[in-house]
Amino acid sequence: MVAPDFACYSLALIKDETIIYTSDESGLRPLVRCILELAGKVSGCILHDKVIGLAAARLALYSGMIDEIVAGTISEPARARLAAIDFPFTASATVPMILNRDRTGICPMEAIALSTPDDIAMWRKMLEKLGIGAD
Repeated sequence: MVAPDFACYSLALIKDETIIYTSDESGLRPLVRCILELAGKVSGCILHDKVIGLAAARLALYSGMIDEIVAGTISEPARARLAAIDFPFTASATVPMILNRDRTGICPMEAIALSTPDDIAMWRKMLEKLGIGAD
């Protein structure tokens, strides 16, 4: 298995031991871009992501292309969601919640993930919040 190297990227998508997508951006934008570019084209991938909160975990599941997640840090809600469905994941550290950039409250994307149970509605809200249009 390809070992995560979060010094070189914040996110990498791996298929058959080959890195097929990377980004060094922070937040959910790289995962959203990865999904927009590759969903429906690949499956059976491993996602290496520096930070996995509930929003990222739900997006990974929604994408249909990710079979395993390897994270540097995972939030407790993400851990609980993945464990509840026996989805394979590993993480170096667990935190109670993903915080916003200035660490004064919950990350806006986490708030969307927590308050929007429907995956399609969550996806649309996140695209709008990020200012990214789906093709």
